[in-house]
Amino acid sequence: MDVSTVKSQPIQPSQQVKRADEVQQVQKREAQEKENNAQATQQAQARPVVNTQGQTTGRILNATA
Repeated sequence: MDVSTVKSQPIQPSQQVKRADEVQQVQKREAQEKENNAQATQQAQARPVVNTQGQTTGRILNATA
């Protein structure tokens, strides 16, 4: 088979638009996931540690102990 005689079909403009929309949606999802991960990290750091007795731990160092 001679490759020079085979012609590829040109991409339709509607297909190009669909592909561009798909790429934009993927980029939006990735940006949203990064933002959600950043928010989850901030929330995890802001939450105080509470022991089984309900006391907040890890905030103040007792220098006299």
